[in-house]
Amino acid sequence: MAWATAIQNSAVTEIYIGGAADTRTRLVAAFAEARAAKLAHSHREAHYFPHYAPRRARHLALRHIEAGRQIVLIGHSWGGDTALRVLKGLAPERVPLLVCVDPVPKSRLNPPPRPRNADHILFIDARPTRPNQSDKVKDFGQMFCGTLHKRLDCAHTSIIANLNHFAFSQMMVTSAEDGLSALDRINQVGQVSRRHQGASPSWATPGPAK
Repeated sequence: MAWATAIQNSAVTEIYIGGAADTRTRLVAAFAEARAAKLAHSHREAHYFPHYAPRRARHLALRHIEAGRQIVLIGHSWGGDTALRVLKGLAPERVPLLVCVDPVPKSRLNPPPRPRNADHILFIDARPTRPNQSDKVKDFGQMFCGTLHKRLDCAHTSIIANLNHFAFSQMMVTSAEDGLSALDRINQVGQVSRRHQGASPSWATPGPAK
C-alpha cells in the first residue's frame, strides 16, 4: 500500500555551536547560515551559537522541545565541549542526535560531562596526514586540557577523517563505514515511515551502556 512507504516529517531544530576561533573564521557560523537558508519555509530550522553561549543554546533548545520539536546538537572544537554541557542541561529530555566534530575540551579541571541523554552520538576525529596551523591549535588545546576521547567512547558512530581541524564543512559530509555522513544523519532525524511511526531510525538505536 502506498502509505507504507510515505515519509512523515516532524519538526526538527539543528543547533550548531562554533569553536574558539569561529567568531573570526565563521566555519560553523557560515555552515549554519547556509543550512538555515536551505531549510527556510520547511519543518526544520538551523540556529548558531558561539561556544561561550551555552545558556542561550540551552534555553532555545528547551523552548523548542516544549513546542514539540526534536533537537540536534552539533559542536565543533570548543563547541563540542559546549554541546556536551548543553546536552546535560537538557536532561531528562533526550535528543535524537549529538554530533561532536573534532571536539576540544576547555578545561582539564572542569571537563564536560559524558553524553547520557542522546539517542545517537557521532564523534568525528580529524587525523590529517598533512597537519596545518589549525591542527597545531587543536594539539595545543589538548596538551593543556586533555582530549574528549574518553568522554565520547560511548559514541555509536565514530569517523576518523583525513582532514584538518578547521575543515568543518568537509567533516560534516565525510562518510562513516555505513556510508552515512553526519549531514546524512541530521537529515534523517524526523523522517519516519508511516508503517513504523513512532520508531527511531535503525541507526538511532542506543548501543550498550558503558
